[in-house]
Amino acid sequence: MLLKHSALYWDERVYLPLPFLKHTLLLAYSEQPQQTLEEIAFIVAERPLQLRAARNAALEIAIQDLEGCTTIKHISGVTHNLNEILPPETKLSNPVWSSALTRLSDASREAMSSLQPLGQQARLKAIDRMIDNLQKIHPNIAFRDQSLNRRVRKIIETWQKAALEERAILERMGQDIGHIDNPYKPGQVLEPHDPLFVGRKDLALQLEQALNKGNRRPTLLLQGERRMGKTSTLRQLSYVLGASYIPVVYNLQDPNIYARTAIFLGIIASGIQQELSQRGIHIEPMAFERLQASSYFNDSMAYLFFEGWLNKVVYLLEEGDCTLLLAFDEFEKLDEYAYKGYLDLNMFFDWCRKTIQYRPSIILLFSGVHAFSDMGTQTGLNWSNYFVNVQTLKVSFLSQSEARQLILHPKPGYPGAELFRETVEHIIQQTNGHPFLVQALCSQLIDNLNVDERDYLEANDIYSAVNQLVESWDAHFDDLWKRCDDSERACLLYVSNQSQEVSWSDIEQGTQHKNISRALRILARRDLLIKNESGYRISAPIFRVWVQHNA
Repeated sequence: MLLKHSALYWDERVYLPLPFLKHTLLLAYSEQPQQTLEEIAFIVAERPLQLRAARNAALEIAIQDLEGCTTIKHISGVTHNLNEILPPETKLSNPVWSSALTRLSDASREAMSSLQPLGQQARLKAIDRMIDNLQKIHPNIAFRDQSLNRRVRKIIETWQKAALEERAILERMGQDIGHIDNPYKPGQVLEPHDPLFVGRKDLALQLEQALNKGNRRPTLLLQGERRMGKTSTLRQLSYVLGASYIPVVYNLQDPNIYARTAIFLGIIASGIQQELSQRGIHIEPMAFERLQASSYFNDSMAYLFFEGWLNKVVYLLEEGDCTLLLAFDEFEKLDEYAYKGYLDLNMFFDWCRKTIQYRPSIILLFSGVHAFSDMGTQTGLNWSNYFVNVQTLKVSFLSQSEARQLILHPKPGYPGAELFRETVEHIIQQTNGHPFLVQALCSQLIDNLNVDERDYLEANDIYSAVNQLVESWDAHFDDLWKRCDDSERACLLYVSNQSQEVSWSDIEQGTQHKNISRALRILARRDLLIKNESGYRISAPIFRVWVQHNA
């Protein structure tokens, strides 16, 4: 890219604004979008004196992207695009226009929800929330530049038109398919106090016991297969734990976190400060500009500055007899971005080890699919060496009573017993209490009831709904399959084709694979197979259907 040869790279201290920098960035974006966004991130992190031009260029790129979205499908992708175009500190630095973009991003999320294979009522409610977010934007004062305000007004009008058109389509469908409310939310993260979040009392008990160990508290690993409810569980921590525990949850899937070490530490500090503030514990926000200036020397200086601020946090925690729980969701992303060179994982692990050993008022929790022993294949780092005292909290299937509660009582006053009748036990059998599959199957069954204009379900409704679910959520099952190696797939295929549990020796003989012990151990840990005294079986019959149709 030509920008690599521009004045941006001649000197770290160009004190005057570079002429035509905004125009140059916009021109570069039209030719090389991804590389230009990387240059803007570089300017934000390394050339603060050119920040205004970079910010204005990023804002113009974002506005152009918003203007190009005229259908619900296009609008649904805006949130992802905005996160790529505008790094966190760019969006947060000016609350005047950050408010408008945040509302537009929220409207985009609701557009995405309206396209999911949910019930008609849930999709209509998503459209209503989208329109509500758009109505809360004040385009006349969104920006200081009135020409931008006029463009934002036009964007709002275009999006409202798309939302109303989508709503009309859904309402016309609703006239044909009945009126039974569909409250299930398969695949969505559940917010605190959502009645769809059920069970997990065993996890709460294990967590409470671990936290009560005082200075012997372990590092916590919340482990479970995808869509098993890990992130939803993290969202409930604020009221599951006692008032003396302050959980802060970080989504490590956000690529903006890894732009620079200063940004990484700044986001950790910002989350802590916000949660403490909500608990009435006042601490000054960490000065991001000074943190950024420290990182100009090296990353160690950035950590040193962060540590100084964190010491003040620890003092306040000890004074109030509180404990901070830092929860890192999707922790595998740390290894991925370290391998790409965006994160010094050794340095972060050193900070983690110091925190574990010398700050008993701070507990670390990692949430993901893998165990620490699985990690490090790309980076060569021995995770287990850094995290020695680890307690794993397994997020797995719901019990039968918990699954029954989810089916019959997805919200207060719901007539689940009248609707599902004899199908309840069939749903539990087909899903084995997998929380995502329970919701997905219930949602499909309610949709089918509305299509057929019937008032209750019968046992033979289950099998057609299972086939529909397997097709509509193919991506979920395909992901489970693709994250298996050849031996694991051979075991899954063989066990799926058996009508009863099969022994280890039968699987070895039937698959013609020699090293099946490791494969079976991994599949059982991932909850794809269930191991009993008599052998192995597929964990959920729905998954068996997908394997038989697609393997």
